[in-house]
Amino acid sequence: MLGLILTLVLVADGPLYSNPTADGLIRQAMEATYGLQLDQARAAARRLQEGFPDHPAGYVITAETYWWEAQADPHNEAIENDYYRAQDLAVQKAESAIKAGKYPKVELLAYLASAHGSYARFQVTQKGAYFSALRAGLRAHKYAEQVYELDRAYYDIYVGLGAFNFFTGSLPAVIKPFAFLIGARGNRDLGLEQLQTAMEKARYSRTEARIVYYTAMLEDKQYAAGLPILEKLLADYQDNFVLYVWVTEWFREQRNNLEGAEYFERMFQKQIKRSPMMAKYALLEKAALEFAHNRKNEAIQTLERIRSIPGTDRLLAGKVEALEKQIRKG
Repeated sequence: MLGLILTLVLVADGPLYSNPTADGLIRQAMEATYGLQLDQARAAARRLQEGFPDHPAGYVITAETYWWEAQADPHNEAIENDYYRAQDLAVQKAESAIKAGKYPKVELLAYLASAHGSYARFQVTQKGAYFSALRAGLRAHKYAEQVYELDRAYYDIYVGLGAFNFFTGSLPAVIKPFAFLIGARGNRDLGLEQLQTAMEKARYSRTEARIVYYTAMLEDKQYAAGLPILEKLLADYQDNFVLYVWVTEWFREQRNNLEGAEYFERMFQKQIKRSPMMAKYALLEKAALEFAHNRKNEAIQTLERIRSIPGTDRLLAGKVEALEKQIRKG
């Protein structure tokens, strides 16, 4: 470990991506995050923090792991608090690094934009707080534009630019006047182009660009265009059960509950030998869709199938219990 830290520190003045060891840790942490292997992701992020204690990279990635954990376990205040602490530290590290001038400014601005963009996304997805998300999005966009002006080939920043342009350019009519008052004006078509560029050319953010682009397709009700993107994510990250929730949302948006239930039955059959736990999560989504279609007895039976499969998981058990209470109460 000491040798790794010395290797990192010796090349600390250049961009992290120019250091193979740091680059590898960033990629390892990000891939583990998308795979919902959060302990591994945080371990890699900690190694980045140890090697670069005055660079925001490891801190921004750590905050991202808590966003995914909050997606897996919504409304858990302890996770939310962990996220806010990690995100605040990431912002502090980025701001301090910019003042110190030790690392390339374009890279530090990009991480600062990412930290504020992360906060905006958290406020929307976890809290439904759209106006605080808009304010954070404006801060993120300010820094992203600075990156763009410094280096238009810094393609990782196109994710933030694209997200801002698309979503502020697609706001509901009831919100748009207020957004315009605080300067949130975007071009949705340009946003889609920027996201496509990031998917093709970004160094680290290609997966993130795919996720944002899928969200844009869902928002735009382009369901047929969105599903292949989501299914590719499912294929790439087979142990990320949060993606199952996104599939359920895709079916429910179209009111195709029973088709969704059939989809997850097929997913169960596919996963049962590879990963019984993921097979259980597939059945959980099937039960939720059955309940949404008022097939309460079938939903209860599906939950019983989950309990019949060996193996335990605290989070899954809690979700099964909560859904069963909801079904019996409804």
